[in-house]
Amino acid sequence: MSHFESLDPLFHPRSIALAGITIANPEHWTRVFLDALIEIGFEGPIYLVNPKGGEIQGYKVYKSLRDIPGTVDYVISTVPAQASPELVEECDTKGVRAIHFCTAGFSETGEQEGARLEAQLVEASRRKGIRIIGPNCMGIYCPQSRLSFSIAFPQESGHVAFVSQSGGNAGGLVRLAAWRGVRFSKGISYGNACDLDESDFLEYLADDPDTKIIGLYIEGVKDGARFHRALERAAKEKVVVLLKGGITHGGSRAAAGHTGSLAGAEVIWDALCRQFGIIRVYSLEEMADILQTLLFMPIPKGRNVALIGAGGGNSVLVADEFEKKGLIVPQLPQEIVHRIREFSPAAGNIFRNPIDYSQTIMETGKLGELVSIVSAWESIDFLIGFLDLGFAAPQTLRSGELSRWADAMSEMIPASSKPIAMVPQLSVVPGHANELMIIAQAFISSQVPTYMSFASAATSINLLLTYKECYPGRLEALRG
Repeated sequence: MSHFESLDPLFHPRSIALAGITIANPEHWTRVFLDALIEIGFEGPIYLVNPKGGEIQGYKVYKSLRDIPGTVDYVISTVPAQASPELVEECDTKGVRAIHFCTAGFSETGEQEGARLEAQLVEASRRKGIRIIGPNCMGIYCPQSRLSFSIAFPQESGHVAFVSQSGGNAGGLVRLAAWRGVRFSKGISYGNACDLDESDFLEYLADDPDTKIIGLYIEGVKDGARFHRALERAAKEKVVVLLKGGITHGGSRAAAGHTGSLAGAEVIWDALCRQFGIIRVYSLEEMADILQTLLFMPIPKGRNVALIGAGGGNSVLVADEFEKKGLIVPQLPQEIVHRIREFSPAAGNIFRNPIDYSQTIMETGKLGELVSIVSAWESIDFLIGFLDLGFAAPQTLRSGELSRWADAMSEMIPASSKPIAMVPQLSVVPGHANELMIIAQAFISSQVPTYMSFASAATSINLLLTYKECYPGRLEALRG
């Protein structure tokens, strides 16, 4: 049996037992998994286990796994750390294939008793042939099989897998990226990795036909040589994006206390990314940005960008931001400027690059024509449309001005013959934030790459172009 075949059943359980769920308090954290499974619509039997028995939301609560009448494929455990080894023995009587231990209190504590309990857990699971996810993690999200650990996760499947040593970062990234239109094939939080670790999941995902992009949040690794091999193979088969935690002395100490991991030298991780062609990011926000860009940004032929928007007070800084990231902001030639001025006045408009258009162009419906002319220029490879409300008076926006600017931005998309992305600049006064989020969501719903700042747009598009320049065949496979 291949490694893929041995692990795939973990992502497609036919029945699930929640061991250790709290009965009395519906707000208790152990209820998270039941709520998530109900929300996403898990279709198999869900069995609840607590020694007190009873009922929760119409589900019978069994006093023991042994009392469950049917078979159990997968157990999500929130029992105390001290009871975990005994639970493995009990799972063996039901033919359980895998146990996800959400419970903390093991080796990550740095205490001898926690390490002893974790070793006991490993010994019992290997003796019984039961795979362990965790402990100290949130487990598996697989929308195809209706398996989830958060009510906030999308029910639709996609082609991105995210493997995270941290449960909080696993949930945070899925929510961040999902808002940007990204959908997932798998989400994996594996915590202390006492049994299944980062290499197991990389090897699995390298063969997973539902996954095209693998995102990784790594604090440390269990077996450096094996991880090296698994990472190399995964990068050959998929586009891999890495976020490494614990790159500073403080971060390393935090990683040791979080999942009991040894973080490793920063220079080694840099070398691995260069050697295997891995895209490296430095925050969850950058991870969400690049996932959106890989999925939705048509690949520009080159690095020349035209910046077109309303409110150009910071145009010099915008140009600097893009050119600092290795992108080029060429000045418009006079022949292009003359063509634009045929239908727009010079006053209130700046026709250089960035191009700052005035309300006059918007009101006369000429913005689409401006974008069409600029995008047809052979020295431009892609465009960024932006909206900066810092120049506008609040009373102007209350009279409906914001919606008119939003409609004007929307006209830019079909008018452009080159790839285009949007920056609605959400960092404005609080009263405008909700309306601007609605604008951003409208673009995202149309799968138009949308960034929260010029810096994030420049960073992410530079990463895409750098990857294309080094590994063109890999992006072709992703988009194929």
